[in-house]
Amino acid sequence: MKHFFTIALIAICCRAGYCAQYNIKNDPVLRTMESEIKRSIKKLTKAAPPVYFLSYTITQSDIYGFQSILGAKSFERKESRRQLDVEARAGSRKMDNTRKIKENSYEVLYRSNSSSYSYIPLEDDSKNLQKALWLQTEEAVKKAQEMYLKVKTNSQTASQRSDNSDDFSAPVPPHNYYNAIKMPDINEEKIAEQLNEYSQMFKGYDFILSSEAALNITANNVYYVNSEGTKLKNPSLLMRLSYYISSRNEDGMEVKRSNGYDFIKIEDMPAPEKVKEDILKSIEELRLLQKAPIAEPFHGPVILKNRATGVFFHEILGHRVEGHRQKDDDFGQTFTGKINERVISPIISVYDNPTLKQYKGIPLRGHYLYDDEGVPSQNVVIIKDGVLKNFLMSRTPIKNFPQSNGHGRKAAGRNVVSRMGTTIVESSKTVSFEELRKMLVDEIKKQNKPYGLMIEDISGGFTNTDTYGPQSFKVNPLLVYKIYPDGRPDEIIRGADIVGTPLSSFNKIVAAADDYDVFNGSCGAESGWVPVSAIAPSVLISEMEIEKIEKSYDSTPLLPPPSAAGKPAKKE
Repeated sequence: MKHFFTIALIAICCRAGYCAQYNIKNDPVLRTMESEIKRSIKKLTKAAPPVYFLSYTITQSDIYGFQSILGAKSFERKESRRQLDVEARAGSRKMDNTRKIKENSYEVLYRSNSSSYSYIPLEDDSKNLQKALWLQTEEAVKKAQEMYLKVKTNSQTASQRSDNSDDFSAPVPPHNYYNAIKMPDINEEKIAEQLNEYSQMFKGYDFILSSEAALNITANNVYYVNSEGTKLKNPSLLMRLSYYISSRNEDGMEVKRSNGYDFIKIEDMPAPEKVKEDILKSIEELRLLQKAPIAEPFHGPVILKNRATGVFFHEILGHRVEGHRQKDDDFGQTFTGKINERVISPIISVYDNPTLKQYKGIPLRGHYLYDDEGVPSQNVVIIKDGVLKNFLMSRTPIKNFPQSNGHGRKAAGRNVVSRMGTTIVESSKTVSFEELRKMLVDEIKKQNKPYGLMIEDISGGFTNTDTYGPQSFKVNPLLVYKIYPDGRPDEIIRGADIVGTPLSSFNKIVAAADDYDVFNGSCGAESGWVPVSAIAPSVLISEMEIEKIEKSYDSTPLLPPPSAAGKPAKKE
């Protein structure tokens, strides 16, 4: 399973004047959704097989995106859309159509994408909305009933499951919530001028092959109604300014640098002076990477810088503590039977707290008030002082964890599973980063290694969680330095991948710094792409394995770029 962190962003808005005009009692969208779900469930509970649960989700999105390349607009879009998702559960809470069956890969895929969705009109016309809800309910119910019959037949011949928990939790007390945020007013001319100025800075460098600067705003108003009485209109707002540059080495390896700035008010967009300073720094890093020696296989001490630590924990730990995986017999279940056992270094605790809106003034993309099953978000203590305490739970029960803790998440058009929100890695003992670096040097000398490594940036990677493969991971660093024990200057290298197994790697964390920082990104899994955050310090890992990345056979360009006219790499 691969998980990537992208420059896309999530936000929420409503149309001008809409927020003040409506509330939870008179909003025509919520009112129509509620009346239609009551009408439908009354009849469907008497169907054969019965439908015992229905939910409607309408995601209204208003999107603005602007991209500039080499000082000129290359892409701009403005888009509004509404998407309707209908979830129908047939059978009973003990066993319903969502249960995974083992017939063939097609059946498993069919079950995992069994919800029904479509795009619907943007206007608040009750009759049009009623018809759309009716049509999608018909499709979702027929699909659910058909799948339930297959599940029922399969259960008679399938082997005993290791976890025979119900397929759906007991009813959740209904929640009512209503809020909305206007799409910010944007001076498009000024935005274009500023982004063109940023992308213009990438001209004249013969080693930069591709580049861009972009502003993305995606505004979502999510309406949610279910047959248990929950009614929500749930908003959020986040914007991102970003840039990206890449190059290629003589051996065909691609190297890249990028940066992103998240904010919740247009006036909080970073100052041009700050962005330009960061751009020049990234250009210099790319220049060094383009000429850097390739990494050799390595096993020894490593420092993960703060944001890289956040990505590492998200990638390697996060998906292994998602509740629904613990009852899946095809899942490796690394931590399933280890509640109240020490699973990582005793100096480390891990939480997932989507209730947090920001950290040190930085907005957190993983923040939400209600999850995609209408359950309030909660701070979950996953690991305390190295001991496993909890899993991230949706409304899919597992042994000893029958209820959701507000972590059921999905993208529009997908089925909910348990997912991370804002993951917090905390150390009970911290030192300054300067002291952590000295500890790295001491560890290098202690192990009699020629050097150690410092990993400043990670793009993502993948982790094997299924039983058919080894329970290992591979993470892709973007910026890595060799640290020498004799005081020689740090040396940048390229082409290193972190590899290993989770239990071994997490237990090798020996120290942490006090330099907590935020990573904001997006994570992709079977329930689609969702926004996530991580807050973490730099950590020292006594033993970590690095291997070379897969070699590319692409060559460098035959001709120099026109903007460089064959001149040597430009320096500022």
